[in-house]
Amino acid sequence: MQLDNSLDVVIESDEVYGPSDDSFLLLKVMEVSPGERFLEMGCGSGLLSLHAAKAGATVKAADINPNAVECTRRNAARNNLRVEAVVSDLFENIQGDFDVIAFNPPYLPEETRSTSWIEKSWAGGSEGGETAIRFLDEAWRHALPGGRIYLILSSLGGLTSVLKSARQRYDAEMIEERHMFFESIYAYRFRPRVGTV
Repeated sequence: MQLDNSLDVVIESDEVYGPSDDSFLLLKVMEVSPGERFLEMGCGSGLLSLHAAKAGATVKAADINPNAVECTRRNAARNNLRVEAVVSDLFENIQGDFDVIAFNPPYLPEETRSTSWIEKSWAGGSEGGETAIRFLDEAWRHALPGGRIYLILSSLGGLTSVLKSARQRYDAEMIEERHMFFESIYAYRFRPRVGTV
């Protein structure tokens, strides 16, 4: 999808992860059609959800951070778009199945015991891939036939471990990569295999 600069995205709390290079890369590779069911996991400001809703999708947004959920709700209202936003630790409070699921997970290799939501938004565990692995362990259960799952991964964030753990249930394709000063970030598309159990 192309970035729509007419959308008004406001972040009123320093505890909400704002759109960054990884967010814009995920937006760029996402394909969402009118009438499809779309889930943005880890919604932050709701950037992806707003674009999907404007494209005509039925949109649900989820984040473990209640500040992010409120930010997404306000941004949807500000842009007159319909987005259902819920507080959820990954799929804990998610019902239903989706054509498209997108997630820009915490992927930096760092444990955090901080109560700061913003620190939790980038700390992906000791290897960096723990949250992505947990997500992929459940995402296939919520994908409609032919569903696509878009995920950002990092060269610093246990990339090999994430792809290895996904091998049994998904066909994975790296769509685009972006080189940064100290890392590379990758946009992947995962398709659950038929008959996955």
